[in-house]
Amino acid sequence: AARRSRRALPWSGLAFAAAALLCLCPPIDGKPLCAYAAVALLIAAVAILIPSLVTAFAHVAERAITRLLGVEAYLALRSLRASIGRTSVLTAALATAVAMTASVGIMVGSFRETVRVWMNGELRADFYIRPAGAASADRHPTLSPGIADRIARIPEIAAVDRYRAYPITYDGLPATFAAGDSSVMGGSGSPRFLPGEDRAAILRALPKGDYAIVSEPFANKHHVRLGDVLHVAIAGVLRDFRVLGIYYDYSTERGLIVVDRATLLKYLPDPAASNLAIYLRPHADALAARHAIDAALEGHAALVFANADLRRGAIAVFDRTFRITYALEAVAVIVAVAGIAGALLAMVIDRRREFSLLRFLGAAQPQVRRIVLAEAGLLGLLSNGIGLALGCVLSLILIFVINKQSFGWTIQFHWPTAVLSAALAIVYGAMLLAALYPAHVVTRANPANGSEVMNL
Repeated sequence: AARRSRRALPWSGLAFAAAALLCLCPPIDGKPLCAYAAVALLIAAVAILIPSLVTAFAHVAERAITRLLGVEAYLALRSLRASIGRTSVLTAALATAVAMTASVGIMVGSFRETVRVWMNGELRADFYIRPAGAASADRHPTLSPGIADRIARIPEIAAVDRYRAYPITYDGLPATFAAGDSSVMGGSGSPRFLPGEDRAAILRALPKGDYAIVSEPFANKHHVRLGDVLHVAIAGVLRDFRVLGIYYDYSTERGLIVVDRATLLKYLPDPAASNLAIYLRPHADALAARHAIDAALEGHAALVFANADLRRGAIAVFDRTFRITYALEAVAVIVAVAGIAGALLAMVIDRRREFSLLRFLGAAQPQVRRIVLAEAGLLGLLSNGIGLALGCVLSLILIFVINKQSFGWTIQFHWPTAVLSAALAIVYGAMLLAALYPAHVVTRANPANGSEVMNL
């Protein structure tokens, strides 16, 4: 098995190279099919390497493990290297499950942290108001135009950003055409533009003509760059808007085209707003302002959200969305550990004469039990190490290739240390638990069988 593994090493190198090239390929029909193929090739490449990795680990760690854990761990390590064919299959199975868990955990953790940081910069208003009822990416109910004017007259209110959104189709793909008050956006600290773009200059120029800013998902999906001209149908007439900037957005993967409210009203005189962002004056009484807003909304079906409540609600929705992902990852790990438990039991039964011989030569039952547990522990250690390394590489593909090609947004890499540590500890503990029954079976080996082996 070791010789076959060495002969297969060039194929592993080719698989790594092919995976790297596939990550550079564009999406096919809007789907990251090449990136998915790269993930499969990476898993195959690592699986080919595992026999060599196990052999190298046994050679390098032999002295240290014997000194730290004793002769039982030494015998366990020798056994893993001697049965490299079976060991590599078990290690590959568990390492793949760990890699999938780690990669998705890193991707989800990075996405969560990116969204949290984005919301801290984007949600600067003190209160947000939207119409009651269901809202979605293709449905934007509106508020009565008089509501914003009444709220703007409240003494505690510094500014009201009237945001209006329309679902549109751009180049055959769904998108959102929206408008906001540039003066309010300029003072609130949002939106955040891509590196190298002058936010203040963009927002100053936005109301001075037929200009627009676009979200990063829209720019990536439609290959839009600064200075490009967008052709948008408004009230049945095609209007041209020059792109001044591209900003980060994680509210929708459909993509947004945003113009100044005055520009929108010039072509579509509809003063109703889809949402209102309310900014209080410095040192204003937030509770008094909330009561005044509720009074202004009396008789209208509208929902009011405080800034902190909206952030907490958004993160809660995010966590609920990915809860099923974590459940699926847990199922994958459980299946892998269960399979390894069965394989360990089969290996113990297959090696019953070996363990009987150890008993015949004077090994006590606890020592034999520790040999089996040490094998499981070393398998778990190898699988966790290989799986974590592979998972980190896969997470880079998930974050910077698959997500970018699927949704168009940039996710900042973040280490979810607590989640990864807990996941790896659970996998390692499960491996040791899975070895308890095989270890119990081994202690019942009859030393007389060892005597028969010696006679032979």
